Amino acid sequence: MTSFSVTAYGIEKNKYGFHELVSKPSETELKDYYANKYYQQSIQMHQHEYSAEDLLWKRKKLEQKAYLAEQYSGNPAGNGVKRFLDVGAGEGFAMRFFAEAGWEASGLDYSSYGCTVHNPEMLENLLIGDIGDSIDRLVAEAASFDLILLDNILEHVLDPLAVLQKIRHLLADKGVLIIEVPNDFSRLQRELMHAGCIDRPFWVVKPDHISYFNAEGLTALCDEAGYARFKLICDYPIDLALFNDNTNYVMHPGAGKPVHKARMRVENLIHDISIDKAVTLYEAFADLGLGRNLIGLFHKKSDL
Repeated sequence: MTSFSVTAYGIEKNKYGFHELVSKPSETELKDYYANKYYQQSIQMHQHEYSAEDLLWKRKKLEQKAYLAEQYSGNPAGNGVKRFLDVGAGEGFAMRFFAEAGWEASGLDYSSYGCTVHNPEMLENLLIGDIGDSIDRLVAEAASFDLILLDNILEHVLDPLAVLQKIRHLLADKGVLIIEVPNDFSRLQRELMHAGCIDRPFWVVKPDHISYFNAEGLTALCDEAGYARFKLICDYPIDLALFNDNTNYVMHPGAGKPVHKARMRVENLIHDISIDKAVTLYEAFADLGLGRNLIGLFHKKSDL
């Protein structure tokens, strides 16, 4: 049996109900860290290629997000054009997916490296630089988007509430905000620690991750920022593999790639059976507190 103290890792639960670093880096320190990290990634990324199976899995996960967004979004903001913004566009796959689906797709990112390698045709739609500054620029331009995606971005920023409040100015009145964040300090992870299957909280990654979200905390934070949640799903609970010594990728990192491949095949199969039933299953995972990532869908609250 293994136990751990949250405070020993310099983390505490905040008033919203999720965990965050007690001692956060300064804005300058964080910018310097990511500038160096992106430089290192730029050297390595040109050697990186995704398999056809990886690309198919990425596409199916985006199809699920689009399926939910289309169900709940209102009419396009103007002239029948649907506008999509990916905050933290990374390699540009989401921009490309929505552009091919007929959306006017834009993205923000600190770097163009990933998009240059994987989706260079989307570079003209990518606003490069500090994401906070880019959001401010769009707000000043009175830009409006029917769908905004924050995919694994919110856990990295110093002030997630401020980011959400700014983005609210960019979301159309009947638009949809999709937030994906790691599901951290979950019941599953705590059970793995209690059972001695892992020897450390592997999800604590400093200074990359400043906030460590759960469903309740994410919802409370978004409520404070002026959003109402209308759907919460999870992805496949890959951490279940950690109960098996043969597939425990935390204790045996070499197991990571085979476990990821198995996860992709399972999720692709579920998606192909029925996207509607897949979403229902992932909603049940969220209710159970399982799933490695949380995906929340939000509207602006109408009373603000």
